[in-house]
Amino acid sequence: MEKKIKVLIADDHKLLTSGLKMEIGLWEEFEVVGIASNGSDTITLCEEHKPDIILMDMQMPVMSGAEAAAAIKKEHPDVRIIALTTFDDYETVSSAIKCGCDGFLLKIISPEQLRTSLHAIMNGVGVFDDEAMSKLRQIELSRSGTEFSERETEVLEYICKGLSNKEIAEKLSLHTGTVKNLVSIMLNKTFCISRTALARYAIDNGLVKTEKE
Repeated sequence: MEKKIKVLIADDHKLLTSGLKMEIGLWEEFEVVGIASNGSDTITLCEEHKPDIILMDMQMPVMSGAEAAAAIKKEHPDVRIIALTTFDDYETVSSAIKCGCDGFLLKIISPEQLRTSLHAIMNGVGVFDDEAMSKLRQIELSRSGTEFSERETEVLEYICKGLSNKEIAEKLSLHTGTVKNLVSIMLNKTFCISRTALARYAIDNGLVKTEKE
């Protein structure tokens, strides 16, 4: 029998944790190894059960989810932590990112979406709520006054057309490594986690010209 993926639930709402435990218990590839009601207990149970994934509420008594996540990541960087929360405000999302969470999901997601996300994160894919991340990027940009250079904008336009780094380099007579660095800079500026997200962000915010224009 294949080894089950161990999940630790950290949330101070008993009704929610009971429901999560029951739902995840129906999935044969997963096993709930513990439930913590505050950040301090989460650290203790993590040491005891060595979970693969922690579903972490950000707002808990004694020690917040963000504080617990940061402490756990420092000692156990391989443990995947998903912030599972009701709130998508700037402070909640940014604290989850800063403390090292591998994902950020809202509690309104369906059981099947959660199951898919757990598999994705075990395969090294970050799972972040698109709307929450979009709000975070917009606020960060407005606060920092971040702008794209003329060259970055040119690269961004080709990304939106689906061109690879090599193809963009040929179009702009640049080295592929230079294009790769520019893409990396833009991902950091916008807090996007992929080229696809970067393209969507550019289009949604009118940063590039589209065919309709």
